[in-house]
Amino acid sequence: MSANTSIFEVDEASDLPIWVQLRNRIAYLIRTGRLKGGEQLPSIRSLAADAKINYNTVTKAYRDLELEKLIVSVRGRGMYVQKNLTAQGEQKTLAIDAVLEDCVQQYRSLGMTFDEIDDHVRAITDSMRSEARSAAEERTIYYDAE
Repeated sequence: MSANTSIFEVDEASDLPIWVQLRNRIAYLIRTGRLKGGEQLPSIRSLAADAKINYNTVTKAYRDLELEKLIVSVRGRGMYVQKNLTAQGEQKTLAIDAVLEDCVQQYRSLGMTFDEIDDHVRAITDSMRSEARSAAEERTIYYDAE
């Protein structure tokens, strides 16, 4: 990944804790090959500063990724993407892709064009995003009232 590109942005509308969002994002980047085996991850301090999140949040996400054996810590040098990843992550992605392909085929069997399917899926994700934002706003109002 380019040094100028942030690998993570907090999704304020998400119900997931920030450390889980970060872990999921890095795992996704690794499993899809956007972060390659042996590639160095940003330092904990620089990622925390770049994403405007707490140092301990990044530490927790990195620890969890280490436990998943997706990254490895090299003492005095930093965190690196594991070089010899199993195909497990790729298999998970392929399984999800297969589910999505099945959904697209079912839409096609209803006579929908690919453009109509794109629009329909976009409407669904937009609705989900809106619901998540509303929930986040309600949480903010609740916590502000305390």
